[in-house]
Amino acid sequence: MVLSNANKMEFQMNKGINLSYSNTDSPSTGLSWVNMTRDKRVSLLENSIKLFSPEIDINVIDAQENGQVSILIKSSIEINDRGAFLLNLEDHLKSTIDIGINIWHEALGDKSSLRNLRGIEVLS
Repeated sequence: MVLSNANKMEFQMNKGINLSYSNTDSPSTGLSWVNMTRDKRVSLLENSIKLFSPEIDINVIDAQENGQVSILIKSSIEINDRGAFLLNLEDHLKSTIDIGINIWHEALGDKSSLRNLRGIEVLS
């Protein structure tokens, strides 16, 4: 079966989701990133994040050799804006520091005062 370019895109779309990148390997970190100490990576990330968004308080928790970066946003960001902000932040870090960086936000606890009053604990 031979597909034209238009048909390939239609074939790769499944209910509005573009699947063309689903089998693509993630970029690896470069040697300069791998050869840095953990503290140097954290410092570099913190400086770059402050340049990207000085008004939002973000802590870098960990920065591993494989590019996995754990952060914690201490400032309040609307739920509707958080996803786009994190994607833009990751894109900024990939373009300014290393293409292999992937950011992960630390898990947040349940902030529902009603569930907390009732003694319900949500386990993740």
